[in-house]
Amino acid sequence: MPRLPQTLCLLCALVANAAGCKPKIGDDCRISTDCSAAEDRKCDSTQPGGYCTVFDCEPDTCPDDDSVCVEFGAQRSPISACVGKQSPSPYARAFCMATCDDDSDCRGGYTCADLAKPNNPWGAILIDRDRGKRACLVPISKDALVTDVGEGGAFGDVCRSELPGQGGAGG
Repeated sequence: MPRLPQTLCLLCALVANAAGCKPKIGDDCRISTDCSAAEDRKCDSTQPGGYCTVFDCEPDTCPDDDSVCVEFGAQRSPISACVGKQSPSPYARAFCMATCDDDSDCRGGYTCADLAKPNNPWGAILIDRDRGKRACLVPISKDALVTDVGEGGAFGDVCRSELPGQGGAGG
């Protein structure tokens, strides 16, 4: 019977070690079981190196204290003239993202982005406003940003209810 306490201690140590190593929101992954065997977190494999997250989060549902619910694709268009002239986007998706104070808090290839700023380049809005205002995201290059001025005028013309040069209340 003396082996039972040793086996029990070894088993408890293994369980404690496994629980302490549970991946966090923002950790790298290849498949969802890299993030959670219980399937409460998924691997967003579209992000560089994968990103452990929770899809379709709602306020106060992100599992880690150091994660925040963020909605991406909240606007149908990045063109400022179109803002307020559209219904909510059907393309919006919410994800739990790792919070940060500066770039050193994020893993390689990610930046600490201030999402409290309106019209941020990610088109993201904070769902959780009490967990911080910054999250680790893939940086966006200036070349990828859409500007309001295009060839021959403003892109905002597409948002008007009538075509330029035509009177009336229709388009």
